[in-house]
Amino acid sequence: MPPADLDSLAASPVLAGRALGPARRRRLVSVYFDTRDARLRARGLALRIRRIGRRRVQTLKAGPRVGGLAADRAEHEVAVEGDEPDLAAFQGPGVRQLTGLVLPGELVPMFETRIERTALTIAWPSPERPEAEVEVALDHGRILAGNRREEVSELELELRRGPPAALVALTEELRALAPLAVETRDKATRGWALAADFVPPPRKAGRLVLDPLGSVADALRRIGLACLGHWLANLAPATDGRDPEGLHQLRVALRRLRSALSLFKGVVPEVDRGRFNGELRWLLGELGPARDCDVLAGELTIPLAAEEGLASELEALHRILSARRPVLYERVRAALASRRAADLVLDLGAWFELERFRERATAEALEALDGPVAPFAAGSLERRWRKARKLGRRLERLDPAGRHELRIAVKKLRYGLDFLASLWPEAETRRFQGRLAELQDRLGHLNDVVVARDQARGLVQELAGDPMAPTAALALGAVVGWHARATRRLVTEAAECWAELADEGRFWREAA
Repeated sequence: MPPADLDSLAASPVLAGRALGPARRRRLVSVYFDTRDARLRARGLALRIRRIGRRRVQTLKAGPRVGGLAADRAEHEVAVEGDEPDLAAFQGPGVRQLTGLVLPGELVPMFETRIERTALTIAWPSPERPEAEVEVALDHGRILAGNRREEVSELELELRRGPPAALVALTEELRALAPLAVETRDKATRGWALAADFVPPPRKAGRLVLDPLGSVADALRRIGLACLGHWLANLAPATDGRDPEGLHQLRVALRRLRSALSLFKGVVPEVDRGRFNGELRWLLGELGPARDCDVLAGELTIPLAAEEGLASELEALHRILSARRPVLYERVRAALASRRAADLVLDLGAWFELERFRERATAEALEALDGPVAPFAAGSLERRWRKARKLGRRLERLDPAGRHELRIAVKKLRYGLDFLASLWPEAETRRFQGRLAELQDRLGHLNDVVVARDQARGLVQELAGDPMAPTAALALGAVVGWHARATRRLVTEAAECWAELADEGRFWREAA
């Protein structure tokens, strides 16, 4: 949040009016330690000693588990005497298991933070008793690593007691007072980026576990928050841009969110679904050109590296794509840092966590939302299966547009199955998911060839007059031709995958 809004937010009725005591102002200096080969960081741990006046507090934090807007992380804290770390000061065997073997002399300072903090504890109304209690910290300062520094201006909400929804509800009121955006990197992660030029790792979607006895509304909330957590986990990697997988996983998260909204379209208000779909489509459009460039420069050209006689052509193409990539990633960063994207994250978080999908729902939809999830899940998968089956008939004869339509239907079926698979025994779902993944891979590669062909045409037109254009055009033709010649084989393999999938028993039918 902007530094100018920190003091006014602390004094606002939303915070000061609910405070359980006076605000506390403190200067916090924290030094973060690790071994020279960063073994703690490799384990997802951050070790610091914080100076608060004359006190010294040593803290070990584990990496966050993100599920929506809120992150849950284990934390060990103990008072120490000096400024040197002492892992033995932590009581119990749990810390040793977390850190592994670290000798006292191996720990060295890596970076530090200097923060002016205003802190207060507030009460928040909750259907549970006692009411929720939230620790609020408004931080302004900097992270220092050698000669490098980064400014900090942020609001941290830590749940002391009560449901996580209290944090989201509080954030909703604070958004009306100041522009807020979710910062997915904690201070330790940002410090490592300064100290060691750390590349944030991309994250794949985790396995979702639903309650078989739960309601449709509970499943919708959990699925939505899981997709949002996947998005937030890849925000920093996509913004960094050095690992193309970060942007890829972020786009997967966005597509999974759209698929989740589609999965529940019968029970959520169409106006909400339409609004979120439109915003997600906009963001995917902003990220798409950079991803297409990554695919062309990597997955599609790598197989040609072994071909003789193309070295100079491929080098020219890579030089052109390498020059385009920074421009395309600036577009990615601008979109992800925009107010529009920040509001979309917060709007979706509140919509799922606070179940705002109920606000405009019809009486029939409300009844369905409170109904059991198992029959709803079975019916949803059956509908997606039937659509895919209809599109997949005579797959060998489909043109590129038909294969694209089938690919989308298969992807929706696979995402739906990923969301809902935990409602059935894993032994029943694993084989079907494997067949579906194989089919999607073939159809996805066929689509990449079409996208590459369109991208090649655009590049050739764009590069008119560039002295490298003719050489790069030869490489583009070779890339498209090399993959196009595999089209018939891929179509045959896709048809075989489809036939095997069609023979699989549909395990969800008994619950329908």
